[in-house]
Amino acid sequence: MSELAAARWGRWTWRLVAAAVLFGPSAVSAQSVTPGKPGPYVIDLRAAMSGLPKSSAFHPVIPESTLVPSRGFGLDVGGQIFVGSIGPARLGFGANVVRARGTATTPAPASSGATQPPASGGTLSLLSASDPIRVAITLTAVTPQISFNFGTSDGWSYLSAGYGAAWINTTAEGTSAFLPAGPLTLSTKEGASRAANYGGGARWFIRPHLAVGFDVRFLRVRSSGLRPATTEVLASAGVSLR
Repeated sequence: MSELAAARWGRWTWRLVAAAVLFGPSAVSAQSVTPGKPGPYVIDLRAAMSGLPKSSAFHPVIPESTLVPSRGFGLDVGGQIFVGSIGPARLGFGANVVRARGTATTPAPASSGATQPPASGGTLSLLSASDPIRVAITLTAVTPQISFNFGTSDGWSYLSAGYGAAWINTTAEGTSAFLPAGPLTLSTKEGASRAANYGGGARWFIRPHLAVGFDVRFLRVRSSGLRPATTEVLASAGVSLR
């Protein structure tokens, strides 16, 4: 090989090496981070806020002027497994558990000679309206769900719906209105009611295995016994793991 040919070969060799160094890693990196479909699974851990029923049917018999909580705070925990696709949507199956609790305290009236007002419907309450009354409502819902997810593995939005069970328990703490006077707690603890929910949300992955997201949905609790049906709005935000 002549010196001129060797020089040309050397220059082309160095050019190929430089091209491999400059473009090779970029091409491999771009190929490795190409987002795929949502999934393959996800676990959600979120802080939740929920509306709470204010109807007297969900409370023990309390004085008419008693304050009751209208919203509660708690946790929303769930998970989804993605198993297939329907058109542009990735299909997911899973479940979520929501538990929210709200409290409200009615202070004692300024006048110490306050009389006992009737509760709703004219029924006398066992709790004295002359002393503070604390009402607490706990809402728990366990719901299997199906979801339709739109996007990529880097982040996606979804619509979901489910059908399961819900429990709404209420306690009222105060002082007995009748002798012997003393602390008294009233409670209503009904069994499970059938419940459906529907809504949607989104997840954005800020790390390969960590995402931030939110969820908003309606929870419809069916009537049970003397309790009427109620619909509450649930909102939650937090992190997702996969």
